[in-house]
Amino acid sequence: MPDLTPGVPSALSPLVRRIVAPNPGPLTGPGTNTYLVGIDEVAVIDPGPDDEGHVDAIVGAAAPHEVRLILLTHAHPDHAPAAPRLKERTGADVVGVRRRGDDIPIDRAVKDGDIVQGTEFGLDVLHTPGHSPDHLCFLLEEERMLFTGDTVLEGTTSVIAPRNGGDMAAYLATLERLAQLPRIARIAPGHGDVIEDPRATLEQYLAHRYEREASILDVLAGGDRTIPALVDTVYEEDELPEVLRPWAETQVHAHLLKLREEGRVEGRDVRSSWRRSA
Repeated sequence: MPDLTPGVPSALSPLVRRIVAPNPGPLTGPGTNTYLVGIDEVAVIDPGPDDEGHVDAIVGAAAPHEVRLILLTHAHPDHAPAAPRLKERTGADVVGVRRRGDDIPIDRAVKDGDIVQGTEFGLDVLHTPGHSPDHLCFLLEEERMLFTGDTVLEGTTSVIAPRNGGDMAAYLATLERLAQLPRIARIAPGHGDVIEDPRATLEQYLAHRYEREASILDVLAGGDRTIPALVDTVYEEDELPEVLRPWAETQVHAHLLKLREEGRVEGRDVRSSWRRSA
């Protein structure tokens, strides 16, 4: 099994290595995955939290002069804050979506359809909103490996948090798009191990979301419910540790906002009752 121990480089393919950041937790699993793509010229995908030891591990795995690019799937605090520290150590350009008020300066803004080119690789840029508005995935052309950040994870599902820019409708559209991509060989997620059956995983992700949506509608058919009451009903007791309950309420809220936009439910906010539309 490839090593998921923080700070230990692990070769995933001829062109890709992974270093796990030292930030394990209920939402990050073993920690954030940082990927090093290339050999003579290296692109670092998601440098992770601003942890000096983690940056040391990255620079230890690839000499500073080899690191030319720092790619961000999105700007969340477990994926991007190490970028300035790594840039200072290597001089690499930071590549991502440029947003107003960002704490992390972007040297090269990219958009859907762009290609980030290295001497030994090409990375296709896919704009994949849903988890966050700025989210990107990167497809390594030479190996058909898709780096998914927090859009697709191994062993769990992604959190869609409306208060942080999450959008369930956009997320489902993103999953549908990824499921239609041809010849994806493997998924390299932002947390967890490599996913060897991408199509099956994406289909499971979609089925899970649509089943959750159907469950919410079924419960609301029986009368008005608050979000906590919906969580009590639509989640199985053994799938929801107490530490994750606030995030379950966030997921239900994201589904409700999508359904309200479609005119299928009515409700005001996280504190109100929700009902099926007449």
